[in-house]
Parts: sequence; structure tokens; C-alpha cells
Amino acid sequence: MRQHSRWLRLLAVLMGVSLVAAACGDDDDSETSGDETTTTAEEGGGSAAPAVGEAAPTCQGESDGVLKIGGLLPQTGDLAFLGPPEEAGAALGIQDVNAAGGVLGQPAQFIPGDSGDGDPDIANPTVDGHLAAGVDAILGAAASGVSLNVIDKITKENCKIHFSPANTSPEFTDYDDGDLYFRTAPSDVLQGRILSDLIVEDGHTTVALLARQDSYGEGLLQFTKEPLEEQGAEVVVERVYDPEAQTFSAEVDEVISADPDALVMIGFAESSIILNDLFEQGFTPDEKGIYLVDGNIGNALGEEFSEPGALVGAKGTLPTAELTEDFRNQLLSVDPALQDFSYGPETYDAVVIMALAAEIAGTDDPAQVAANINGVTRDGTACTTYQECKDLVANGEDIDYNGPSGPQEFSQPGEPTAATFAVMSYGEDNQIDDSATEFREASF
Repeated sequence: MRQHSRWLRLLAVLMGVSLVAAACGDDDDSETSGDETTTTAEEGGGSAAPAVGEAAPTCQGESDGVLKIGGLLPQTGDLAFLGPPEEAGAALGIQDVNAAGGVLGQPAQFIPGDSGDGDPDIANPTVDGHLAAGVDAILGAAASGVSLNVIDKITKENCKIHFSPANTSPEFTDYDDGDLYFRTAPSDVLQGRILSDLIVEDGHTTVALLARQDSYGEGLLQFTKEPLEEQGAEVVVERVYDPEAQTFSAEVDEVISADPDALVMIGFAESSIILNDLFEQGFTPDEKGIYLVDGNIGNALGEEFSEPGALVGAKGTLPTAELTEDFRNQLLSVDPALQDFSYGPETYDAVVIMALAAEIAGTDDPAQVAANINGVTRDGTACTTYQECKDLVANGEDIDYNGPSGPQEFSQPGEPTAATFAVMSYGEDNQIDDSATEFREASF
């Protein structure tokens, strides 16, 4: 069931979205390109801004003086390629928190756990185990659909914090979660606008949209289609598919028949099957615009293509701040085998934000911690590390934590109102070419 007031708030957000898109490059290995452009709220058809305020849980939580966080991250499943950087981000966050004296004078704890994305028989037992262990918060899942399967158990049934570093479905903005759900990944309302702007800038006027049938795929499809059409592009294929299907020939045939300028592929691991089939019929990135998203852009996809350069020309968007060399090395110090870093910064920040909120609350009671999470990310004195922010809190100052994933600036529903997106592309080895990555900022 949805709260009526939060639904109205979502409508206001969607009408009032204002985006600033500025392409910029990594100082170490990226090139700067593009001019700064702005889409104002008035151009988008409204002027209302997202509601600002604190979370206000009404349940009564428990406290034992130790902040315990249970992981619900993809060790297996379609998004397993996101697991290592997220696990590394969580471990690094706990490491830095405890190096600064922990939370409430005690070491914070992280208990890893598998979300088994796509398999509810894995996620639910993981959550049950964490709840039995007395965690204060569940960190994850990566897939929006998995989080939606367990959110009620975590928040409404057990008065625990549910904090995802990677959920992007717009459905969470107005979900009746008792003000206990948070995320450091931005809503796909923002990613859809970034993606549509990119497609139009590249000169494409007819577009096919293929999306997996779940809250993530359908939400991102909607919020990509709407701004595409607002800018004059024609959506000639709009197809939602069963990601568990044995074949995707009908979807491929529809795209080939429509012969659009560009294709947006919103999916997970199954994306490689669809793209390989399209490539075999001549629908290739050297002839067509092919655009990917956070669920499939990455080196793991490239491993499914044997022909060198098969993905050259394909682009994809990923919600992530510009990763500094220092933070990259910190993640590598935790897991030297890391190949992808997606959502590592967001996971790290989720841990630090919860730890700071517990320090401010003076307790690990999840309800009281949740009431302070939004405020950690905005207004106050800017600080960039747990130690720096914790010292300010000890001196009675209000803080504004800005970590490696960006400024965040949470709205009342507990999600970012400002975000950075990487526009990524592939090299001849079918791996992400870091030197070509651009970054675009977006905000409500």
C-alpha cells in the first residue's frame, strides 16, 4: 500500500525535475568534452521541488549499543559483477569508521550476506539470518526487485533500516516504508533524463526501447521515453520482455523491422544474448546508436563478445561520482582483484552516513538513527570523512557529509536530489575505456 501524501510528493518531483548536465573528465585518465547545458523546472513543465525534511519513523526500535549492519549484496545472480565493489565499499567504510573510534565508543560491525539477485530463496533467508543476529540495518540489495521483495519485512515488520547503495527504481520514492528506507543511488527519473539527453545530442531521432519486466526496467523505460518524446524523438519500439525467457527473437525481430536510429537496452545479464542476436543481423554499434544502463554497462558484458571491437561505439550511463585515484586505491587495498568499481563509493557512503546518524542520535536504535540520516547529507558544515564529521558532531555542530559518491543532499524520502552519472564506452578489447569516460551532473 502506498501513502497518498508521498505519492503526491512524487508527482511534484516528477513535474519539477531540473537537470544540469555538464560533461567533464577525470583529472587522471579522462578527457573533458561537451558544453554545460541546463534543463530548468519550467522547461520540464513545473516548478515544484522535492520535499525537504527528516525521516520520522513511528515504530520503536531496539538498541544494544553496537551498530550492526547486515549485507544483502549480489554475491551470486545477474548482478554478481556488482558484488565485489559493493562488498569492498562496505568493508572499507567499516574499516574507516572503526579506525576513528567506531560508533558510540564501540566498533561497528558488518555481516556479509548474499542477495542472490533474481532468486527470492536466497534473499529472504539472508534477511532472516541478519534479523536473528540483531542487526540494526540491512545494506542492499543491488536489484530494485529484490529490495521490493524484502522491504516490508525489514522496515514495517521489524523496525530496521533498509539502505540500498544501488536501487534506482522510482517506486521507492513513495513506498510506504515507515521512513526507514534510504538509498545513495539516485532515482531513474534522473538517469532517464541523462540518457535521453545523450541520445538526442548524438543526433538520433527514432529510438527503440527494450527493458526487462521488473520495477527497474519498466521505471527506467518510462523515464527515458518521456524526455525523449519531449525533445522530439520518436519511440518506434517500446518492448518489455521476460528476462527469464529462453529466446528473445520476437524482441530482436521487432527492432530489426522498425530500423530505428538508436536502441536503449535496459537489462541485466540477458542483455548480451539480445545484443549478440542483433549484431548477427547487422544492427551494430558502428551503424546504430546503442545505449546501455547501469544494469548492464561494464566489463562483465564485454566478456560475452568474442570479436574484438564488437562493442566499440556502444555507450552506457552509470550513476557514480568521478572516482578519485586515492579512493580507487583504497578499494583495491580491500580487494586487489577488483575489475569494476560500480557502486563501491555509494556503498561506502551508506555505511558512513548510518554511522554518523547513530553518533548524532546517541543510540543504535534504528528508528532514531533513521530520523537523523537525511540531515547528515545536507545543510550544516561540510565534511568529507567519518573522522572529520564525527569530530564536528562531538563539538555540537550540524554537518553536511560529502563522501566519494558525491554530495547526495537527501530529500525527505531518503534519496539523493543531486547525482553524477558516468557516460561510459568500450575499447577494442570490449572493456570499458576509462580514458573516454565523461561525467554529467544532474539534480532535482
